[in-house]
Amino acid sequence: MGETAEANERIVCAILAEQVAALRERMDATTAFDLLWRTSALLSWLSGLLGDMSAHSTHSNPVLEREHAEAMTEIAEIRRALDELAFVQAQRQDFAKQIADCVVVALERMAVAEMPPGTSFSSMDLAALYVSADQRKLHDEVVLRLNR
Repeated sequence: MGETAEANERIVCAILAEQVAALRERMDATTAFDLLWRTSALLSWLSGLLGDMSAHSTHSNPVLEREHAEAMTEIAEIRRALDELAFVQAQRQDFAKQIADCVVVALERMAVAEMPPGTSFSSMDLAALYVSADQRKLHDEVVLRLNR
């Protein structure tokens, strides 16, 4: 294989490796676990409040009313955060699918059976598979780093 073909394949493999690493970085569930913990704690708190309210239902209790209002504010915040998390996760999954699809297609095309003799799969061939600007940005960063 020629020097140019080897350089092309080195760049393509480096870009693909970087894309797979980007997938791994996007699989962070810390926010989801934090929201689940907050939701669980809130449910325990609300359970206690409901028990206290039922025990004191014959007369008004300003402390319980304030805690009830605080709980409702926390519920609204958790709902907003969960909605935001769902949106972000949908975007991450879409990007992850784009990268995974690109990696699979690139590997299929790089296979010896797919390449005519004397040709190789170049980084420009890889770039032609991209769907998003994020993929192109990642591609350009890797090419710049390797060409220094």
